[in-house]
Amino acid sequence: MLQVVDEVDDALGAARLWSVGIGAEIGMGLAAGTGFAAIGLAVWWGEEAALVFTAAGMLSVAAALKIHGSTLKPSR
Repeated sequence: MLQVVDEVDDALGAARLWSVGIGAEIGMGLAAGTGFAAIGLAVWWGEEAALVFTAAGMLSVAAALKIHGSTLKPSR
């Protein structure tokens, strides 16, 4: 009986981690799309170069965090 409970607990834990991961992937895609759109609109409207560079910097930080997160090793 304990083996069954342990297997169910493992399955629920894996599903929870999957849902967190897929949420992060969707959020990263939305953030990147918003950043690209902001850069495009800033260039289109002739805004200051500082705004364009700030938006590009935010995308760089997001990409760096994504790369760092993908290289982390699981604790098990």
